[in-house]
Order: sequence, then structure tokens, then C-alpha cells
Amino acid sequence: MRVRSKSVCRAGERGNMIAESALTFLPLMAMLFGLMDVSFVVFVQSTLTSATREGARFAITYSPTYNSASCASSQAACIAQVVQNNAMGFLSGTKANYITVKYYTANDLTNPADSCNAGTGTCTLNPAAVSTASLPQTLSNGKVVSFANQPGNIVEVSIAGYPWNWIVPLPTFSAGSGVTLGAASMDVMGGLAVGVTTPPAP
Repeated sequence: MRVRSKSVCRAGERGNMIAESALTFLPLMAMLFGLMDVSFVVFVQSTLTSATREGARFAITYSPTYNSASCASSQAACIAQVVQNNAMGFLSGTKANYITVKYYTANDLTNPADSCNAGTGTCTLNPAAVSTASLPQTLSNGKVVSFANQPGNIVEVSIAGYPWNWIVPLPTFSAGSGVTLGAASMDVMGGLAVGVTTPPAP
């Protein structure tokens, strides 16, 4: 009867440990990167939501300046800058084109009376060919709405179609594919400054 030496047994055990470590390492790394990916997407989504809230808060104040820059020619451009500054760099540069500012009247909360591409500061008045979206219009209480961003109207600051790629692409997805994120915040336009009767350009 042949007896195996202790050194042979230990060598075999070491080989088993290496194989077991390799088998557990790959699933462990997959779970780790998956957790990092999902967590980062949640973080980006939360950041974008917070940025749109800050943009809506700024929009309702009719502030004439932001960071020493005049907002008289385009409130949307200033709102975009507020959103960018609160987005932790995720909306820097041309990514401001994902930001949209829309104004609604109390008569119609579906069709905006004015829609502005915040990245370029250009607005399209009455984009929907619906009578309730045209201006001026009279509300049910008799108030006449002549401006898209008039006090009492609703402003919506949104980020739509923001692409985010996974850090580690999964085998079932094509390389570089990811998720599309979006966020939106709405608020009621506040009052104009004392002595001002006409709101600034949206």
C-alpha cells in the first residue's frame, strides 16, 4: 500500500485553492462592476434631477443677471447656465442642448405656449397648432395671458435624452450601448419686480 507524502497533498491543495479563487474571482468582479455601474447611473440621475430643480427655482424669480451675465435677452440661456452649474460637469459645453425650458398657461398644461432650447437660447412661440396654446388667451377667471413667461404661468425645466454608457458593457449589449436619462421640474412663475409690467424675453 502506497502512502502519499504530505508535500504532494499540500501541492494538490494549493492547486485547488488557485482554481477555486479563479472561479470565484470572475463572478465577484462582475458583481462589483455591476454594482458600481448601477450606483453611478443612480448618482447621475439624482444630479440631473437636482439641477433641473435649481433651474426651475431660478426661472420663477425673473432675475436680470446670473453670475454677472445679463439675462435680459434670453432667460432660457441663464436657466441653462444654472442647470449646468448644478450638474457637476455632466452637462458642460454642447450638452446644454439637452436642456429645454417650456412655459405653460393654466388653460393648457399639455401644449407649451413657448418652448426654448436652453443651450442655444432660441425659443419657438406656440409650437403646437392648438388654440389653447396660442397667445394671447383668456383664462377661466378672466385674466388675459399675453406672455409665455407671465406671472402665474408654469415653467418646466427638463433634461431629455441624456445618454449614459456603462463602464463595463455586458455581453448581451452591443459595445457602447447604455441608458438614456432624463429629469424635469416645474414651478409657478413668481411676481415681477416692483415697477416692471412686462416679463423679460423667455
